[in-house]
Amino acid sequence: MHFRLFFAGLVVYLLDRISARIPRGQDKFMCIVDLKGWGYANSDVRAYIAAIEIMQSYYPERLGKALMVHVPYIFMKAWKMVYPFIDTNTRDKFVFVDDKNLEETLQREMDESQVPEMYGGKLPTVPLTDD
Repeated sequence: MHFRLFFAGLVVYLLDRISARIPRGQDKFMCIVDLKGWGYANSDVRAYIAAIEIMQSYYPERLGKALMVHVPYIFMKAWKMVYPFIDTNTRDKFVFVDDKNLEETLQREMDESQVPEMYGGKLPTVPLTDD
């Protein structure tokens, strides 16, 4: 239970920070969700459903696309349980990217200046805090 509350709070914090940083005149954001190292210990399906409900209810249409990378097999099992609870418009925004097509997909979806350095682009990592 405590993890779900923490996770929901983290989701709200991150979405607030991201929304505050979106340039004026732009209303959507794209994100890369790197699931490398995700495992069974991370599979609190109810927490994920709560996070998606927060996104759908309080940040509607802010997500342009979520590129899911380094997706382990076990995540897909959890995804199948969460999938039915996701609104169709939101569901279509999750794009699962094969590892072998990662760089090609990122270059097609994003300007090279917006692709993080860790994925072969030119964007340095920037913390979400003001520190």
